[in-house]
Amino acid sequence: MRKLSPTKAITHALNSVWNYREVALRIALPWLPVLLLTGLLELYFAPPDVTPGEVPGVGPIQIATFLVSLIATSSLAVSWQRFILRDEVSRGLRLDANVLYYALFSFLLVMLAVIPTAVLLTMAILVPAVAVLAVPAFVLIAGVITRLSVRFPAIALGDRTFSFRDAWAASAGNMWQCIAVFLLSWAITLGGLFVLILMGSALAQVSGTLGQLLTAIGLIVTQLFYAIFNASVFTSLYGFFVERREF
Repeated sequence: MRKLSPTKAITHALNSVWNYREVALRIALPWLPVLLLTGLLELYFAPPDVTPGEVPGVGPIQIATFLVSLIATSSLAVSWQRFILRDEVSRGLRLDANVLYYALFSFLLVMLAVIPTAVLLTMAILVPAVAVLAVPAFVLIAGVITRLSVRFPAIALGDRTFSFRDAWAASAGNMWQCIAVFLLSWAITLGGLFVLILMGSALAQVSGTLGQLLTAIGLIVTQLFYAIFNASVFTSLYGFFVERREF
């Protein structure tokens, strides 16, 4: 049974993004205006501010924005993983069966994380003692999601036979290592968001409009980076567990 080194997996993913940054830009840039346009439309058509205690609704524009974002990140992931694993360079906006399949199972995996989290939070509100279980439960969910994500590079390659069960079996004995991979990747992403917020806040002191614009663009760039970086992490895990590669 192979044992994963979380730091080597994350380092390998970061090196992939940096070493092939030109390819990453070529893959990501076509989606930048699309995501920027949908973001601006969401801001323009967003409902007025809700009153304290009121739950904001989800309208058609929010649903459309979510779907565009899901397709965009799936397209980026498929293009990037096919490049890393097969040296295939995509051009333009990639929209094919692999992307749609990737988006579908990404949504299912998100729901697999969101639903138990929402249930746990609701129970914690109703029964405060349950909050003690929150952290271990979140950690367990993170490990499960990361192990199941080993399937995604196979989807990108068009392999429909490699299932979530296969991904789970391939990563057996590495639950804690996969949890560490998840936490490290999120720490990197949150660190980038923190720097972005600081820059936006500083610029807002000079011009509120310019600060908002920079923050909006920065969030989209961060989303594109996270899509590529996340895909690199999954590729590193797939290469290690399935293709038996070394970092």
